[in-house]
Amino acid sequence: NQLVVVGDPKQLPPTNFFSLAIGASAAPTDEDGTPLYEASESILEEFMASGVPMSRLKWHYRSTHESLITFSNVSFYDGDLYTFPSVDRANPRRGLHFEYVADGVYEGKGLNLVEVLRVVDAIVQHVKETPDLTLGVGTFNMRQQIAIQDELEARRRHDTTLDTFLAPREEGGFFVKNLENIQGDERDVIFLSVTYGKDRFGKIRYNFGPLNGQNGWRRLNVLTTRAKICMRVFSSMRGEEINPAGA
Repeated sequence: NQLVVVGDPKQLPPTNFFSLAIGASAAPTDEDGTPLYEASESILEEFMASGVPMSRLKWHYRSTHESLITFSNVSFYDGDLYTFPSVDRANPRRGLHFEYVADGVYEGKGLNLVEVLRVVDAIVQHVKETPDLTLGVGTFNMRQQIAIQDELEARRRHDTTLDTFLAPREEGGFFVKNLENIQGDERDVIFLSVTYGKDRFGKIRYNFGPLNGQNGWRRLNVLTTRAKICMRVFSSMRGEEINPAGA
């Protein structure tokens, strides 16, 4: 006699991700080879459009530091979520931290090798210093994800002390994923590799991969809300370098 439908219309609706993954269908790709996933019919949004009574769940349970949810709360949830002020705002191991990769160069086709090395250095440091905290890495496209995985595998071959932390586990294991398949994951610490930035001529191209496409804002919301304790954003460009008119 009753039906309750629960979901988040601000995150990704169903896509054809799995049908593409198993080769059941084909799709065009962007410049880095990432398939351009198409949104499928969302049961949640069908019900929302039917005029049924709705209410928003306002308690945000994941982020233990207010800065981790502030961007999404303001940008996507109308500042409507209940969050709690954080007393340890200066703690480098809690909350949101921006790390500028000054020598990073966007090489095109979804790759920033300098940023890859910086992120992998941070992964190794995390394993050495805070192995008790779970860790995940999110990237803005598939090619940067693969480059980080390849570099990390090369490090593992020369340092076997990394094996235990990086080994696959059923729950809470380390991962490197891109914004198409990170939805649903959460870890104590998340590293984000933005990838995009100035090319070798000092010019920023306003092609940010899947973020420019359908539901790009939802992908951004998913990607930036995975951390429970700390999120470190590695970027080769600063916000003031982006010209909204050019974008």
